[in-house]
Amino acid sequence: MYIHSTAAFIGEANADIKALKEEIRCQSGVNFRRGNRFILLALIGALRCVNRQYLEADTAVYLTTEHGNLGDTAAVLDEIYIDHSLPKPYGFINTMSSTAAFYLAQTLGIRGCNITLSSQYVSFERGLELLRADLAGGAEKNALIGGVDEAPLSAAGSGDWNRHRWRTVDGSGWFHVKPGREGACGAFRENKSFRDRLSCQRWIADGEKAPVDVVSFGALVGAEEAAEWRETLRPFAEFDYLGDHGYSGSATACGVSLFMNQFRGRSLLHINRDPRGHYSILEVESF
Repeated sequence: MYIHSTAAFIGEANADIKALKEEIRCQSGVNFRRGNRFILLALIGALRCVNRQYLEADTAVYLTTEHGNLGDTAAVLDEIYIDHSLPKPYGFINTMSSTAAFYLAQTLGIRGCNITLSSQYVSFERGLELLRADLAGGAEKNALIGGVDEAPLSAAGSGDWNRHRWRTVDGSGWFHVKPGREGACGAFRENKSFRDRLSCQRWIADGEKAPVDVVSFGALVGAEEAAEWRETLRPFAEFDYLGDHGYSGSATACGVSLFMNQFRGRSLLHINRDPRGHYSILEVESF
């Protein structure tokens, strides 16, 4: 799958929502007076990716997310369980994270397939698997695929592992993907899943792979394990996008997009895992 454009937006947690609305107004001319943070983040990242270029009407949208619409969901639950009242209709509707993908398609004037999906800690990789299958089968000709997440509501409630090493941020990373190479700026070369670390190591050892240019790690790969991978792979460089830019549930999508813009002419091997110990390898090339 070839990448024809990409962009990432990373915002400070709890930043003024008015600034998000103003950026969207400047990019699209649309005034989202009642758009929530999750919808606005999806729009900003995708609009930056498209950058006012023409999109075919049948362009599909694949929105991946780890946590979905946190802000409105928390507000609705507060209304029900703390205020003991019925939630506001608009807020209740927007607890559905797929609403963001609808508004994105509407804003861009496209009417292709529109899917929102999540898979614990590897949502972006699973979205790419689905998109690859749809492109290979001819179900889609081109698509926008991205990862969108608000910053976790609190560090204390965001999990029991080492992502507390990083500041939390809002993240929205997007890619315009086509099956053809002409005009592309990069490509998704491999997207492999493994039942455990040993299977992942065997695939890397057995394959006739070129030397690794750049390596990066998902949030659940701890510092000690990352050091072992670096010793095995001996990459030209490491891209610590989490340390440099912060953590969001969609950090992988944002990190890959940032790599595309910062490491021209290089390839990236991204190693990720979920809490069950299943691994995902994503290989990306920047032209």
